[in-house]
Amino acid sequence: MRLKNLTRFLSAVLLLTGLLSCYGCYTYRMATHAQPGTETATKLTAHSFFWGLAKSPKEIRTPLCDSLAVNGMAEVTVKNNFGFALITVATLGIWSPVQLECKCGKPCPKSGTF
Repeated sequence: MRLKNLTRFLSAVLLLTGLLSCYGCYTYRMATHAQPGTETATKLTAHSFFWGLAKSPKEIRTPLCDSLAVNGMAEVTVKNNFGFALITVATLGIWSPVQLECKCGKPCPKSGTF
């Protein structure tokens, strides 16, 4: 009888975990008129502390985009997942991580001859 109750309990926990796994997920995508390049220039986890009063990193640099001489970003995607949402809720918003992905615009075509 105990094994049956334990099996039901574990099944309920797994079902609840599965249902909640996408509850805290979201993705924001910001795009410009520039055509995106083929690779992701920067992929990092950004952290916000004390409800946004402190941030890490404070400024995000994209050396790959700068080296390509492109006209800025084509796409910036902000992603949150269940684990990040759980951390944010468990710390009452004191620590809130998100994942950032940045894509450079396509390089400008070369004109003229050398």
